[in-house]
Amino acid sequence: MVSGRTWDGVDAEHLVTVTALVKQVLTAPDPYEVGYELWGCSARAEGHLAVNMQLIWGALTDRVELKPEEGRQARDEMRRAAQEWLALDPADRAAVERYLDYWVHDVCGYSRG
Repeated sequence: MVSGRTWDGVDAEHLVTVTALVKQVLTAPDPYEVGYELWGCSARAEGHLAVNMQLIWGALTDRVELKPEEGRQARDEMRRAAQEWLALDPADRAAVERYLDYWVHDVCGYSRG
């Protein structure tokens, strides 16, 4: 977890980008396409938020690609991730950190280390 109560410039900027894309996940005919874009823009960005979003959306899109039999469930998880993100107040850093922790570790399975 990152200390401090406010987002720095890099994370604050990525927060805006991510939120705009996450909104598209809910309306896209195939959330995979937008999920892949979320992964890509996070991979090219810097900062704590970008690293965690890259892990989340990379795992979700990889599941579609590598386990096609789980494609429907993975797409449902993408929509759930988007709904939960949009329910957050992005200014509430603690809530965002809880979201990131849950999705990175509990859902996507990355170890806490």
